[in-house]
Amino acid sequence: MSTMELHQLRACQAAARGAAVAICAATLFAVTASASPRVVSDPAATARERYGIARLEAALRAAPENGRVVVAVRSSPLLAAYGDLPQFAPGLLEAFRLKREPDAWIVAGSDASGVLYGCLKLARMAASGHLPASLDRLEQPAMKLRGTCIGMQKTEVTYDGAEYDYPYTPENFPFFYDRGRWQRYLDFLAENRVNTLYLWNGHPFTSLLDLPRYPDAKELPEDLLQRNMEMFRWLAEEADRRGIWLIQGFYNIHISHALAKARGLQFHYTAPDDFTRAYTRYCISEFIRSYPNVGLMTTLGEALAPRYGPDWLTTAILPGVKDGLKALGTPDREPPVIVRAHATDIEAAMREALPIYRNIYTMHKWNGESLTWTDVRGEVLAMHEKLVHLGSEHIANVHLLSDLEPFRWGSPEFVQSTVESMVRHGIQGLHLYPLRYWEWPVSADDTSPLLGQIDRDWIWFETWARYAWNPHRNRAAERQYWIGRLAEKYGTRQAGERILDAYQLSGVCAPRLLPRIGITEGNRQAFSLGMLMTQLIDPERFHALALLWTGDAPPGERLSDWVEREWKRQPHSGETPIGVADDAVKSSAAAVEAVGEAAPSVTRNRDEFLRIANDTRCIHALMQYYDAKTRAAAMVLRYGYSHDTKDLEAALPLLRQSVDFYRELVKLTDTTYRQACSVHSASRRIPFLGAPGRYTHWRDCLPEYEKELATFERNLELLRTSAAPRRGASLDWLFE
Repeated sequence: MSTMELHQLRACQAAARGAAVAICAATLFAVTASASPRVVSDPAATARERYGIARLEAALRAAPENGRVVVAVRSSPLLAAYGDLPQFAPGLLEAFRLKREPDAWIVAGSDASGVLYGCLKLARMAASGHLPASLDRLEQPAMKLRGTCIGMQKTEVTYDGAEYDYPYTPENFPFFYDRGRWQRYLDFLAENRVNTLYLWNGHPFTSLLDLPRYPDAKELPEDLLQRNMEMFRWLAEEADRRGIWLIQGFYNIHISHALAKARGLQFHYTAPDDFTRAYTRYCISEFIRSYPNVGLMTTLGEALAPRYGPDWLTTAILPGVKDGLKALGTPDREPPVIVRAHATDIEAAMREALPIYRNIYTMHKWNGESLTWTDVRGEVLAMHEKLVHLGSEHIANVHLLSDLEPFRWGSPEFVQSTVESMVRHGIQGLHLYPLRYWEWPVSADDTSPLLGQIDRDWIWFETWARYAWNPHRNRAAERQYWIGRLAEKYGTRQAGERILDAYQLSGVCAPRLLPRIGITEGNRQAFSLGMLMTQLIDPERFHALALLWTGDAPPGERLSDWVEREWKRQPHSGETPIGVADDAVKSSAAAVEAVGEAAPSVTRNRDEFLRIANDTRCIHALMQYYDAKTRAAAMVLRYGYSHDTKDLEAALPLLRQSVDFYRELVKLTDTTYRQACSVHSASRRIPFLGAPGRYTHWRDCLPEYEKELATFERNLELLRTSAAPRRGASLDWLFE
């Protein structure tokens, strides 16, 4: 044993007695013969700590320094020798301190997750080839829950005509059985300090539980059910050792389809009864008993009428959790339960739930089912503020991204500002959808093999995870960080800088434009497929098809407001659709220029860079289309005031330009994308009614826009030759 090792052992002996001495001695002797630098860890380290240590050891093989890295939770006797190492504040979770001592580098965690994240941080430092000669760094998360989600759902209603319910089978979800893919994804999440993973389904219990009390509820063959249960246990364990809570989502009130058929019942219930309450409570108790390391997320609403949510939560769901814990003999170890605010009386539900269950969270959509602004206001802000102050911790759900798909999106500035807003409003969790929820795990790109989302959209996941951990970072330093990350991907800092600019410049286009001209922030509109003139000039007509924007968009005007103020020569207020459309064209043009300047410097991943460049051109063509069509719609609306056909004459070349830009968009996407929107069902209404195989690609929509142009040309010609121009409150007839 070296003099340094003897010194550390004596320090351990002086600081702790008995078992602590044995721990220090056994650990130090065990590492004496290993290569430098060596990791000294507590023999009692948890699986989570051991995962981090293994990652650190692999990275340290590239570091030539002599010495040791001592890894433990701060309370471990192993760190007793380092009296100057501060203690963590009581109750602090997932925090870590990295410190260079004269005889070692220290990784001290506030808990097992803190050790894990500290190891991963030091491993990233070691990846450069050297450990830092001077180091004293403390990190802790800004958000308690930082999670992504995967849909165990399908875009089309195929299972007995019931929404959200899909059994876990190899036919429905082949990725569920791919352990190699799961391990890679979980490693990716752990590397980015994501600590929750949500699986969404309507009624998952018959896919994951035996339910002997209800034998007629069984929906899967026995061998597949056993395979599912074993797979789910494995997934929960693999997630847990990476510091990730696996959380299973479910809707209410849903019951087993097999059970419903056997007993002549319905699949979904709008009101509870004794049978559904007993069945659901039993399902949840069996789930908790079978998977003690898994949490639950529940959507009380949609099927269940909002007024029944509080009763259902407190008489079926939470009692089921408590029954399961009692069966395990751990009544006080409450797993996390997340309750969505969607379509229920969430305030009443939480008032009744908190006295009987403490480890409970609320969740609400941030911008609806799209990404449109970095802060919330109006009714949306009021809801988030209510939930923050209910007494539980609140999670913001970045949901579906209907305005962004299918293109690549990665704007660190936008994401950082958004998470800063969340934290400022007291939000303690992030729930993040992938950019292509309905087709997980692949993207819409037309490639062979299909691109995986964590490869294609790595920057989407990394930006949200980075700022959920800490949004309060220097902007200039962050720019340099992301240039470096993109340089790793594409070979040079010159390429990284201009690709970052392209991401930032293209990333603001759809989020800014949708609130000014769109019909809805939901998945009822596929924004990248365009809009009809009738939808632009008369959005209220589509109120029954898609929820119109309320007052939650940034201050500004809708198109009809802008035209009215122009006609009345009144001043404008806030953002205007004409101004934003023009800004989007300029910003997307600058993005195209940026990728063009990056091209000569790209030395790695050339194929993916070319796809980024094409996406940038697609976004520019789409913004040009919307700019021309919005201006055309403004002239048509002006005609409603003037009744002067010159306004319609001015609209015609603009409408023709929009079709030309759309043709360019079709060319750019024809061989590069399989489809645009991922929602194919009738729930998608804008620009066209969704249906499998219809209006899913830009080439499907182009004939409709060409027809719209031809109809307008015909009606305008009729108007030119008519002695009595047609007038009326609606202008839709011009396009019909």
